[in-house]
Amino acid sequence: MEQLIKDVLEKQNPWWFGKSYSTGISRLLYYPRLSRYLETEEILLILGARRTGKSTLLYQLINSLELPEDKGESVLYMNLDEPVFQSQTESINLLSSIIEDHIAATKKERYYIFLDEIQNFKYWTQTLKTLYDTDKRLKFVLTGSTSSLLKKKTITRLSGRYLSLTVYPLTFKEYLDFKGIRRPTSAEKRHEFEEYLKHGSFPRISLEEDTNIKEELLKNYYETIYLKDIIFPHNLRNNRDVINLLYFMISNVGKPFSYNSIANALEISADTVKEYLSYAEDSYLLYSINKFDYSLRKQLANPKKIYCLDTGLINAVSFKFSENYGRLLENLVFIELIRRQSEVFYHKGTYECDFLIKAENRITSVIQVTKELNLDNRKRELEGLIEAMKSHDLQEGLILTKDTEDLIEIDERKIFVRPVWKWLLD
Repeated sequence: MEQLIKDVLEKQNPWWFGKSYSTGISRLLYYPRLSRYLETEEILLILGARRTGKSTLLYQLINSLELPEDKGESVLYMNLDEPVFQSQTESINLLSSIIEDHIAATKKERYYIFLDEIQNFKYWTQTLKTLYDTDKRLKFVLTGSTSSLLKKKTITRLSGRYLSLTVYPLTFKEYLDFKGIRRPTSAEKRHEFEEYLKHGSFPRISLEEDTNIKEELLKNYYETIYLKDIIFPHNLRNNRDVINLLYFMISNVGKPFSYNSIANALEISADTVKEYLSYAEDSYLLYSINKFDYSLRKQLANPKKIYCLDTGLINAVSFKFSENYGRLLENLVFIELIRRQSEVFYHKGTYECDFLIKAENRITSVIQVTKELNLDNRKRELEGLIEAMKSHDLQEGLILTKDTEDLIEIDERKIFVRPVWKWLLD
């Protein structure tokens, strides 16, 4: 086992031998806090769904250190998804012994310890707390694929000792960068946006030209998330119930739901629905939002709405692209809002409004999303938005569409109508 671990470490740390390694397309411009956090003493925890590029970001951070060849051993990287490490997930001493042995063998003034998919190890918080408190030469950078890392009681051991940041699939700006489109025309932006909406924004997917391969990869990503981050870690035995629930939710993004209504539809208990959805949210696959109410109790009691991490996953797993264009637009806008760190709700009174954005303890903006404004839906879309604006004393509102741009003035209130692709590039 010791020789196997040594072989894996040498394979995962090419900089020890002055060898080159791939850092992919840089995303550090879009995550400037990562570089700043790298020089703080606190543990840096990078969270996000699988395949969103967390490991590549670690390589980019390592490359940004610009260490001379004789300092390469100052960096220790471990991908804990490696089978050799996976076989030792409950070992109390494995992480600490590898780190301490490396330090003893290399004797550097400063060490950067990169641990990828840290949730795989049961005793990681105990290990890191001890090392952090006793050896100030160590800077830890971790990745994790489940937000429950911050919710479990074990994280309290690291209270005041860590900073965290969440990584999402590519923004539309990043997507254009990945495609090598530096100064796109309006026509190119519209065309690429359709691809972005249809196939999603995972980094690997954006670089793939073959549509069939894109769909196969997306289905593989989906299966990996529900197996590795939902079913296996929670020891769920009835896999069919989990899969049916996830499929049901992904097929109904943007629609209000209650735990009881889903339980009745799938013939499982409401408690099971609640439990499984919490696991899906912890894995960053699904996100739920509440109907806004000044009463927290009512917020929690009212129906919620669900959204998915990526529109490409929705298309690969559930429904046809052209038939659900409006709901995909709505899902895409939601993901962009949380990427911008917005606190999001929906409005339901006499009419509905898709998104309310809360900041500084009040609703500061309202957004309605629709494929287009036409004679059939114009009245309904405007009524929902205006009702939300009046409820929160707002003079401006926003309607996001596929390709319409307009300014509508009603009762001294201004409603800006914009294409989603332009809003994404703001």
